[in-house]
Amino acid sequence: MPRFQIDALADPQSLPRVAGFFAQRAIIPAEMTMRTAGDRIEIEVTVPNLEPARADIIAAKLGEVFAILGVRVMAVV
Repeated sequence: MPRFQIDALADPQSLPRVAGFFAQRAIIPAEMTMRTAGDRIEIEVTVPNLEPARADIIAAKLGEVFAILGVRVMAVV
């Protein structure tokens, strides 16, 4: 089960953009958490039953979203 670790600008639209990204692809996360860290927001999204190759593609596409500074994918066992 992949966990996306997303660094974004501390902007009111950052979290809705990330949530909307998954919604547009009909992906329902098992968990989403967010915390502010100065001028950034740290967002974690865990998605069940997502193949690693698809997770990598999603991470690359998320990295193109406005206000997203970086995306990492971690495998959760």
